[in-house]
Amino acid sequence: MYGVNNKKIKIIMATLKAQNFELEFSYDDLNSCNEIEYLFDIKLNGKPFFNPEILSKTAYSVKNGKFIISDCWDEDWLHTFFINILKTKKGKTYDTIEPPEWRFEAITWEDRRAEKEKSWENKTVKTKNEQGKIIDVPYSKMMKMVIPLWKNNIEFKIGFPYELFDTEEYTTFELSLTTTFSDLLKFLKDFGEEMDKFYVHFKDRIKYLGSGKYEIIENQ
Repeated sequence: MYGVNNKKIKIIMATLKAQNFELEFSYDDLNSCNEIEYLFDIKLNGKPFFNPEILSKTAYSVKNGKFIISDCWDEDWLHTFFINILKTKKGKTYDTIEPPEWRFEAITWEDRRAEKEKSWENKTVKTKNEQGKIIDVPYSKMMKMVIPLWKNNIEFKIGFPYELFDTEEYTTFELSLTTTFSDLLKFLKDFGEEMDKFYVHFKDRIKYLGSGKYEIIENQ
């Protein structure tokens, strides 16, 4: 939900499915520095993943059990992060500079291809041929049967900053999940629709230039 002049617009969060998890993202607001603030929530089997009792009661980045994520760039960096994964089929890591410091990391088959193929070199596996004779075949040939599955998978890691939690110690942790390119495509369709509404709503303050870039409108 975002607004200007105290007006609020209700929006539906785009959902990236990852195993039994649902990672929900939306455009939340445009702050005083004209930086995008995203809203992030995570559910497990349809229920909130975090107990509200462990979340910070004072941090600005915690909002009604959800998290506000921003960074000190005049660009739509989070949306671009996901789009680049879909375009290149390669992973990427993004660390926010502005505290609290989040880390988003994606790892794909293309990132692991060279290492995997090298590990298969000079290895064989025994199997039966059509005549029932036991023969040795290259390990790489056998592994090609599972490569299509690996190609569709994306390992997605989220590093949660300690400022989010109501604890006496600096507690950070990383959540590692598996999603797919097909799920990413569905997510980006919904996230793109949210993006359009967001830029229309703030058309008096920023102008979208494409490819994740926008410019600030002077003399606001």
